[in-house]
Amino acid sequence: MKRKFVPVCTLLVLTLVTLGCGLLTPAEPTATAEPTEPPAPTNTPRPTNTPAPTNTPAPTDTPEPKVELGDEVRSEDGGFSFRAIPGFEVEEGFGIASLEAPDADPDIGPAIMMVGYEDEEGATPEELFGSQTEDVEEGVEVSPPRPITVDGKPGLVADISGDFDGKEAAGRIVVVAVTPNHHFLMLGAAPADEWDAFAPLFDAVLASVRFFPPAGAEEPPMGGETRQWAVSATASSQYGDVSWSAMQAAGAPDTPECGDYTTAWASSGYDTIEWIELEYDTPVQPTEVNIVQNYNPNQVVKVELRDVQGTYHTIYEGEPEDESDTCPFTLHITVEDADYQAVAVKITIDQSVLEDWNEIDAVELVGIADRPGG
Repeated sequence: MKRKFVPVCTLLVLTLVTLGCGLLTPAEPTATAEPTEPPAPTNTPRPTNTPAPTNTPAPTDTPEPKVELGDEVRSEDGGFSFRAIPGFEVEEGFGIASLEAPDADPDIGPAIMMVGYEDEEGATPEELFGSQTEDVEEGVEVSPPRPITVDGKPGLVADISGDFDGKEAAGRIVVVAVTPNHHFLMLGAAPADEWDAFAPLFDAVLASVRFFPPAGAEEPPMGGETRQWAVSATASSQYGDVSWSAMQAAGAPDTPECGDYTTAWASSGYDTIEWIELEYDTPVQPTEVNIVQNYNPNQVVKVELRDVQGTYHTIYEGEPEDESDTCPFTLHITVEDADYQAVAVKITIDQSVLEDWNEIDAVELVGIADRPGG
């Protein structure tokens, strides 16, 4: 990566670039075309009291744009790989990778930067996103985050636009919790009038990203950590037989943003106490549960795990809380010292306090699977 990409890092004011910019080497700047106004960030839809059909949601995983990419590049220290953009300059080292257009503006791209790293403290996608965007400087706007999955892992994506020393830029940021301790961040930027043309390249590179344990990472015990979304679900009630049904909470997140969507589970009533139970393919010794909620979170009052013998184990109890400021919201529950193999998650919600639907998009069960034959 070259010194001329440093201003893009400064513009976005992200930890990602704080990590990356110290490794840059100098290069001569080049000229840029006169920019135009950047696109305005998307506003979060305001919730309503009654679910209504909505448009088709975004895909469950990162899209597969029809863009021809080049060879695979692996970042062993970062624990990720991606396919390069033909003609772009690619550099990788110390868990950081960059792609830069041959005619990139010295301050605002087009360019992409990625970093993978391990953090002993651990974090959810929401916590990662907050830490990366909390100090954005005046003149830079970040849209509300939208849920996304990258190589099957939960994350958030948001659009960025702003002015840097008189240059209008636009871009996108993605944060992914590969595991609670293995984090991945990716940002792209371009002059505002070039972003629409550059965005499909960014999306294509993002869709090509694959994760693996970073070099030097400790191997998990037994058969390794397994992250899985539910394969089936039942509930105390559901708003529809297909739309807002219990099965809408099975599978990976597929609700595009905060709001009332048919692709999430909603109970038949809006002021009731309800439950949903989700089944998983692989029995695991549980280590965490992540409950992705897209509407009026968090009214979860109890979470239980069902083991292979049919016994329920309570792992969380709480009170209804208004989490609308952080919607979409993922309730992250750490499970410690579990001595059983879990195959299902049962969630109880109490909607009688806030008197509005709490919609659940997906539920992830994480744990250690037995070795084959173990």
